[in-house]
Amino acid sequence: MVLPQQQLSYTQGVDHLFQTLLKQHERVLLFGPTGAGKSYMAAELARRLSAADQSCVCLSADPGSPKFGVPAAVNIGIWRDDLWRLADFEALCSLDAARFRLPLAEAVSRLLLRTTIKHSLLIDAPGMTRGVAAAELLTTLINLTAATVLVVLDDNQDGSIDLAPEIGSINLPVIWISSSEDARAPGRFQRLTWRTQLWDSYMDGAEETILPIDSVAVLGTPPPIKEPEKWCGRLISLSDEDGLISMGEVLELEQGNIRLRCHELGRLPSQLLLRDAWHLPGQKLVTVNHWKKAESDTTAFKGSSLVYPSDHRESVSCTQIRRRDITAELVNSLFEDPLLLLKTNWSRRCLLFDLGNTSRLPMRHTHNVSHIFITHAHFDHIGGFMGLLRVRLGAPASCTLYGPPGLARHIAGMLSGILWDRIGDNGPEFNIAELHGEVLRCFCLRAGAEEIIVMPDRRVKSGIIHQEERFLVRAVELDHGTPVLAYAYEPVSAVVVSEDALSELELQPGPWLGKLKYAYMAGEHGLTVTLPNGENRLVGDLAGQLLCTQAGKKLVYATDLADTIQNRDKLIALARHAGTLICEASFSRDDQFRAVNNGHLTTTACGEIAAAADVEQLMPFHFSRRYEGDPEKMYREIEDVFSRVIRIA
Repeated sequence: MVLPQQQLSYTQGVDHLFQTLLKQHERVLLFGPTGAGKSYMAAELARRLSAADQSCVCLSADPGSPKFGVPAAVNIGIWRDDLWRLADFEALCSLDAARFRLPLAEAVSRLLLRTTIKHSLLIDAPGMTRGVAAAELLTTLINLTAATVLVVLDDNQDGSIDLAPEIGSINLPVIWISSSEDARAPGRFQRLTWRTQLWDSYMDGAEETILPIDSVAVLGTPPPIKEPEKWCGRLISLSDEDGLISMGEVLELEQGNIRLRCHELGRLPSQLLLRDAWHLPGQKLVTVNHWKKAESDTTAFKGSSLVYPSDHRESVSCTQIRRRDITAELVNSLFEDPLLLLKTNWSRRCLLFDLGNTSRLPMRHTHNVSHIFITHAHFDHIGGFMGLLRVRLGAPASCTLYGPPGLARHIAGMLSGILWDRIGDNGPEFNIAELHGEVLRCFCLRAGAEEIIVMPDRRVKSGIIHQEERFLVRAVELDHGTPVLAYAYEPVSAVVVSEDALSELELQPGPWLGKLKYAYMAGEHGLTVTLPNGENRLVGDLAGQLLCTQAGKKLVYATDLADTIQNRDKLIALARHAGTLICEASFSRDDQFRAVNNGHLTTTACGEIAAAADVEQLMPFHFSRRYEGDPEKMYREIEDVFSRVIRIA
């Protein structure tokens, strides 16, 4: 196989792999983080091969997020009629590939031993790309599947893959391919819904049966027999010496008998396997919580502090928006205090929008926060400042906060509520910029210092409150009964290489292109760059021939605004043609009177604003807790108006 000398774009990578598979059968292991597009690429390759009258097989090794087959299992599928059709599977009874990586490897081995593969094999690996577990599983899968090619799907800029040494030591062709622009990490709600649908589909036609527990060998990680309530809902597999008979779920453990729901047993099982996957009819398929409950005083505090999180993480959002320049995610859940984290892909810097509960904000990101954009000073939007302050004690760099009038006074009030007698002049420093019309009134605050230092005002043009070489942030003032700011993060047009121009000049891509782009963006046009043919050329001359600009996609964040004509007009103008609009939808359309009384948007208003602004995708959030039992209703109401909705766990 001829290997490319640089990381390929997604389109280039698919084309390269397709041409390779046309010539010979390969076993391609697709490796990358969740949302990088592994399953998407496998389907696209299968579709192209099918159009060329060639078949291929997919091994889905992610028990928690399979695209086809049975969840909590390893699946083999054959591409037919534009879909993966399940051919066989091996039960794992867990959704956790990291914790049960050894049983996962054994399941893969058993499945492959009984499967004859005469065509190309695509191995869709779990989205584990960090740490010891990921390194062990990667090398194990390569060996078990006899992979001939490793494809690493990632932009490799956001730190989501830290296995470069392990990948570099693999005696296997490795192709690095950028993630598909269409790929995004699915939210927890989406994963739950999809795998539950797959499980319900598998269980269609299942019947209840009773099995004496002493008639089978119980394997895996079963709960104690003396705690029968912990057996209910556990996924199980029944097998004998000839292999798997059926998967199912436990309904009840009573008097030495297990009441199961499973498919008709064609033969008597001798083994019962269960681990930590849990499901009951009408419920979602999830992992049993392994955290031990405290046995101390029942009156003890059960929630999360502003500094230290609790062990209960089920409602945390994990939906990410991945762009060329940033990765954005809502740190808290759909119903919790707003906090948007933007991680820059060119450095370790992070930006925050609002400061709701910061207990779930990873410490490695907290130390790297340079700018915070506050919408307003209600507690659910600024209450996390104390947690941020605690973590940033000793931080060498200052942090800048933008917000509406009065922000400096609110931050100073929180700082003055602490006794700073041990910190001297080493307290964390915060620069505050309040937007007053077309003027930023600036202040400097330091923990331990009583004085609020007034800094020179700054003029604001076209709403731009912050601007750097790579991005700018624009703000507009809205009304919530109090001034509220909505923000737009707008990346500066990127410098990219014209592939056509590169081909015309008959130049091979390589590291010299990175040097060219870096020197050009730094303004060092008089420097020389050595081309692959040995020729030295000026940066300015080459840039004119090879480089062009590409507009980025802006991200807009808006929450806590009344549904007024003025607010709509301002927000629609700010969000016009945005890549992503992250917008509150606090109340159902049926509760419009509550939205009016509280100065919030309804689901319908949120969708109408997104549609009027012609945004590419909408991520609604900040739902009122009164809808916590039925978020699906809220999403349906929004999608009645605007269909391109990102659902949050």
